Amino acid sequence: MEVSVLGCGEAFDERLPNTSLLVDCGEVFLLDCGFSVPPQVWNHAPDPNRIDAIYISHPHADHYFGLPALLTRMAEDDRARPLILVSQPAVLEQVPQLMELAYRGMGGRFRYLIEYRAADPETVVEIGGATLRFAPTRHAVTNYAVRIECGGKALCYSGDGMFTDDSRRLFAGADLLFHEAYTFEESPMHADIPRLVEMARHEGVDRLALVHVRRGLRHDPDRLVEVVREGGRAVLLPEPGSRYPV
Repeated sequence: MEVSVLGCGEAFDERLPNTSLLVDCGEVFLLDCGFSVPPQVWNHAPDPNRIDAIYISHPHADHYFGLPALLTRMAEDDRARPLILVSQPAVLEQVPQLMELAYRGMGGRFRYLIEYRAADPETVVEIGGATLRFAPTRHAVTNYAVRIECGGKALCYSGDGMFTDDSRRLFAGADLLFHEAYTFEESPMHADIPRLVEMARHEGVDRLALVHVRRGLRHDPDRLVEVVREGGRAVLLPEPGSRYPV
């Protein structure tokens, strides 16, 4: 399994694309697709047939407003095979509306099929040789973290929000965890870095990647660099274009 970081920024970062990951484990998954993500996909994965499935963690613009452009370009570039879209049912219901608002009538003319798979904490989704499980975090809207197991390895991605008891269990023993790490201070809807690092250590996470860091902190990263230095190989600070074997 290999992960390519398409973006690691938060919603309003003028320098970094929205947080999004491309995961290749035989099947290729795109994890989240915010409004600044499609150009990153087109640069890193120009083949319209390369991505097998897209996972959307929650309905905020920096996590799913890129879908209309991405899906429409796949159609224009003659995608020939079905695409799987995985998310919570409320998000799946919004996708046709989002498409219609962005490019009226285009969705009905796609020559490829979109298969919808509902995600919730009680559901296990199987796609090819990969198994996906989900757990809620604490965020302003319902957000599900995801664990992808494939070939004996486990990759986890938080989406947004502070970890919960359920998501801690989901992350336990992961080979690599990409987690929203918005701030050093406690927040009602985001993860704070000190407790996040401690949680990952306690749950036996092999490597923790800090993403979706608040823009002021990310652009003046002295405190982040110290956290990474203290964490050794266990704490990572990705950049767009970073690649990690799992």
